[in-house]
Amino acid sequence: MNKTEDGGTFHSNQSIEGTSAVPVLILLSVLPGTFLSHFSAGLVNIALPNLSLYFEASVGAVQWIVTGYLLMVMLFLPIMGNLSDKYGKKRIHNLGYLIFGAGIIFSALSFSLWILIASRLLQGIGAAMLQATNMAIITENYPEEKRGKALGIISTAVGVGAMLGPSAGGLIINYFSWHMLFWIQVPMIVVSVVMAMKFIPSDKKENPASSMDYVGAALFGITVPSVIFVLNEIGEGQLNSNLMIIAVIAVLCFILFIRWTKKKEDPFINMNIFSPPMVKAGSFIIVVSYMATFATMVVVPFYLQGILGVSPSVSGFLLMTYPLLLAVFGPISGTLSDKFGSYLVVLVGLLFMVGSLICLSLLTEGSSLTSVAVYLCFLGISMGVLTSPNYNLIMGYVSIRYLGIITSTIALLRNLGMAIGTAVGVTFMNGFVDGSMTEWMMTGEEREIDHVMTGFTSFFWFMAVLTVIMILYLVFKNKQLQKTEKEV
Repeated sequence: MNKTEDGGTFHSNQSIEGTSAVPVLILLSVLPGTFLSHFSAGLVNIALPNLSLYFEASVGAVQWIVTGYLLMVMLFLPIMGNLSDKYGKKRIHNLGYLIFGAGIIFSALSFSLWILIASRLLQGIGAAMLQATNMAIITENYPEEKRGKALGIISTAVGVGAMLGPSAGGLIINYFSWHMLFWIQVPMIVVSVVMAMKFIPSDKKENPASSMDYVGAALFGITVPSVIFVLNEIGEGQLNSNLMIIAVIAVLCFILFIRWTKKKEDPFINMNIFSPPMVKAGSFIIVVSYMATFATMVVVPFYLQGILGVSPSVSGFLLMTYPLLLAVFGPISGTLSDKFGSYLVVLVGLLFMVGSLICLSLLTEGSSLTSVAVYLCFLGISMGVLTSPNYNLIMGYVSIRYLGIITSTIALLRNLGMAIGTAVGVTFMNGFVDGSMTEWMMTGEEREIDHVMTGFTSFFWFMAVLTVIMILYLVFKNKQLQKTEKEV
């Protein structure tokens, strides 16, 4: 039982008393949507060259199949978090399954690139509905003593889905047409819809009469795509006057968004949820941890294929060690969180992460594949230990009326960390070579090897330092919290 920011207490099993649903069946109803919404994000990446040839379109145009999906997820997460608190989490979640499923079917049946992109946009909206409500449903319907483990399983599904997508996509596209990337998801969606309708309990509507903050939504809608576009362009080594204009617009819209949110009684994103010290610290930790891990998945393949000369299939196999260890330690860390407290487990996870990042920074041109695999395992363990206790830590200090908003906000921060991390990783790798990493991978000039390794090493040291700062910030916020509680 934790104190909330409004002085009350949050009993995670409040919703259980009025329903006969077994918590594990609720978890099994939510889990497939959590997995598929992240799995589908990376599933298509590997097929972009094939889709470019199939539709006779440029890679830049085909890229919107992936980018459009991610943008829709990020743009609609806060909207769906608000709507779930107003109209019911079950209603938004289950409707999300239907919209996500419709997007999958339309994608599989697409006969033109633009229909496929539009179908992926629809699928992204459904994914946002699922991600905005999954943890809130679990938090409301699980007893507090078991909540950490359940959230651990949810966080495992997120990590495994995101990391398994590209690997599974590669296997499917080798043996089947690109349509199969979508058809394989349909049976799971059908079963999930039936289970969700049967086992997820209805929740109380909070305030259906309140209006949507359209100004805040518009400012947010301009800021997010602009930031993602600028980061991606910088990551590719592009920097021009037009990009600077877009960056300035993004910054101005963000400032206006913050100012507008503070004035509005019922804002698009209620910034009051970040008032508790642990919520603030946990939010920063989400961004930094996902920056570190997802950027690693971008940077390490360059090292494996460009420096060590291993094949793409071997690289993919080595990268699978990360989600494997994440899957193993996610539920375990949730149980430890229930037993020893979320703060302590989060701290241990961050220390593991610093150690794994430093180990990766020490890799050289002569390092063995075993060393790479072991260090990636350490990174998977650190993320498995860290993630669900951090979610539990955040949600334990949020009022129950904000559960939908904080769930969508956590998902938004997660996606933001992924986007920033990818751009930062590519920027470090491109920043130390003449031209770009892609050009170097094609030419393989030996004189650039030292520059490549400098970028590789610098990136991991940068992320290690950033993670240390997060540790210090977490400790500081915990002391601040303890001082406040003693005064009360």
